[in-house]
Amino acid sequence: MGYASDGNFRHALDACASSIRRTFVEHVPFYLTAALFGLAALFISSIYHIPLPFDAIDSFPALALEFLVLGLLLGALVKLAILYREGKPRDPLTLVGKWMAESITAGERPGNIVHTLIPLVPLAISFFVLKDEIPALHPFSWDRTFMDWGKWLSLGDMPWRVLQPVVGYPIVTTALSVIYETWFPVMFACFAWQAFASRSSALRTQYLLAFSFCWFLAGNVLATVFSSAGPCFYGYLVAGPNPYAAQMAYLRHASEHWPVWSVGIQDALWTAYKTGHGQISGISAMPSMHVTIAALMALLGWSVSRRAGIFFTVFAVLIFVGSIALAWHYAVDGLAGTALAIAFWMLAGKITAAWAAYRAGLVRTAPLVGAAVLE
Repeated sequence: MGYASDGNFRHALDACASSIRRTFVEHVPFYLTAALFGLAALFISSIYHIPLPFDAIDSFPALALEFLVLGLLLGALVKLAILYREGKPRDPLTLVGKWMAESITAGERPGNIVHTLIPLVPLAISFFVLKDEIPALHPFSWDRTFMDWGKWLSLGDMPWRVLQPVVGYPIVTTALSVIYETWFPVMFACFAWQAFASRSSALRTQYLLAFSFCWFLAGNVLATVFSSAGPCFYGYLVAGPNPYAAQMAYLRHASEHWPVWSVGIQDALWTAYKTGHGQISGISAMPSMHVTIAALMALLGWSVSRRAGIFFTVFAVLIFVGSIALAWHYAVDGLAGTALAIAFWMLAGKITAAWAAYRAGLVRTAPLVGAAVLE
């Protein structure tokens, strides 16, 4: 029995090692992107003497791995329910344990896990290097401009006032706040869905590349260039009348009777910004990362199935509406985020196709090179 177990373990290790070797070349564009953004972060941190947040090494990859484990546990519960529905199994825990072991080593999942978690480290560091330092690198200066642009888009009225007759009810505001806070787990679940897939695909590579473009190019570079704080902080930063005062008064009044979590989070962010201490930090409005990533997930959804496309599109629309109704973002923040998601998706698609064509060319020329050597 022990010999059989050892043999199975060695077989699983060999399968994992083989998968890691096979899938490396498919992840080269992801590795290069992570290295490029990581080097850019190192360069910026050295110029501005920004300490590198090495704790990100534990946070993002660890969180991604937690989602993998959570997915396996949920899958195990489903498997257990199926076993009992088909009849009372003799040894359900052993069967489920075997299913989990087979799932973790299925197909190209071992290689996909390794070659996703490793590049995540420099990507996470590059994002956190700049996120908290945006106001220091470029003080908030675009809020009035973005407010004016949003007013122009709404034909002279404020976008939040246009939405208020529909969303200006405490129960609706609470629903939007709940949906807005689900963005983080939905984002990570979608990322884990692609990153830890058992099969490699061009679509998976495209999503991983576009995902990294969104966080660094949009969430760091453009957020610094167009440094802005958002409507909820407008009155603290811009002199003169605050066009969002009535909106904030409504949100605070609603939060006294209904759970509107955004209000408390906004207060915590402002306190951290003023004091330099807090459990959460990092204020930036343009572009809206919530909308950018939600739009990217919608693009992925439509590439998978009509049902997934509809689900993620509805989710993206609700995130966009919530970003305005909850005073997180100006209307142009979400529009810019949507446009950027499309642009990054297309760019990632071209890079993925170019890399696939390059690899195919190497495969075609390999026999010719071998024949030349033999001659």
